[in-house]
Amino acid sequence: MRAPIGLKIRNLRKTIGISQSGLARDIGISPSYLNLIERNKRDVGGKLLQKIASVLNVDLDELTGENKQRLIQELEEAA
Repeated sequence: MRAPIGLKIRNLRKTIGISQSGLARDIGISPSYLNLIERNKRDVGGKLLQKIASVLNVDLDELTGENKQRLIQELEEAA
């Protein structure tokens, strides 16, 4: 699950026009650590992931992909 989260964070950050250093400052980590997260070199979860979702103004489920996973499961059950 690590791979899509970093990519989603980067894409959402760019979409809303926040620099990497700006997001890092807002969530309280170094820009180099955020870079590692966005390149999927570091796992992210817990409170840090919640902070990122809050600053990017998205639901936590959107970052983790749980919405899509839940939809797939519901479609499989319905079939």
